[in-house]
Amino acid sequence: MQIVIVNTRPEHFAQLVTHQQICFPTIPAEDWINAEHFAAHLRIFPEGQHVALDGERVVGQSTTLRLSAERAFAPHTYRDITGANYLTTHDPAGEWLYGADMSVHPDYRGRRISSMLYDARKALIRRLGLRGMVAGGALPGYHHYAERMRVEEYVAEVVAGRLVDPTLTTQLRNGFQVRGILYGYLGGGDLVEDATLLVWEA
Repeated sequence: MQIVIVNTRPEHFAQLVTHQQICFPTIPAEDWINAEHFAAHLRIFPEGQHVALDGERVVGQSTTLRLSAERAFAPHTYRDITGANYLTTHDPAGEWLYGADMSVHPDYRGRRISSMLYDARKALIRRLGLRGMVAGGALPGYHHYAERMRVEEYVAEVVAGRLVDPTLTTQLRNGFQVRGILYGYLGGGDLVEDATLLVWEA
């Protein structure tokens, strides 16, 4: 069956809660996006929320908000920039789309679903006349190298194509550029806390 991208609706919430837990099994439970959070997203910025569907099954998800350049490019953590998953930091006049969260079900990875979700974000940016997209990018492959190289070195190796990171490599293929490191971006779990500051310009 063909995968389609649509805006998130309330009937997707129950599946999305389970989807979060499947896609991010090692992060602290308080960092999962829950039904209350998803409902807040639809109240605050409904056009910025997307799901990938295989029939009626949710197999991918994307959460975004709008921010000013001053807020998006300043040092920040995931919890701070997303208002602890409630998107209370959303600025309706913000000129940058911020990619708060994206995930694809493990059974559906390798089928370009993340690229489809990025395309939906880019289409929204063009429709709203925004300057582009900013995101904090987790580095799920870095823990294999953390004992022998600094995060800056690891990112440089991935950007150069000498190493492959499950997340950053995909983001680079979707036109993102690394503009810096967000130290302590993630709140815990098995992932390294540092992340990349990524930018895609429209």
